[in-house]
Amino acid sequence: MTLNSSSYTSDLNFYLGFDIGSVSLNTVVMDENHNILENYYDYVHGKPFNILKERLTSILRNHDSGSIKGIALTGTGGKLATGLIGGTFVNEIIAQATSTGRLFLKLKQLLKLVVRIPN
Repeated sequence: MTLNSSSYTSDLNFYLGFDIGSVSLNTVVMDENHNILENYYDYVHGKPFNILKERLTSILRNHDSGSIKGIALTGTGGKLATGLIGGTFVNEIIAQATSTGRLFLKLKQLLKLVVRIPN
């Protein structure tokens, strides 16, 4: 599912996020301001890394690989996938707390006190 395809430009720098689980692969393409450009949910049918390859290939058909500024991976297959495609593995709890903090600035201040999330 493409969310904001009208905001896509070929020279846009972007970030990729992958949540690789045993049931699904969730993917997000974001610009440098953390605006979601594309969002995908794929069932993995027991082959998460095959689906990851297909999704990454699909994204790279529409975006210049040189414009990728970062890749973050989480989920049960995230750590292994970093060895396959590069990027940074992020613990799911930290990823959820960080993204929630970006969405809700006041909540981020509270989470810093409780969970000690990074800036």
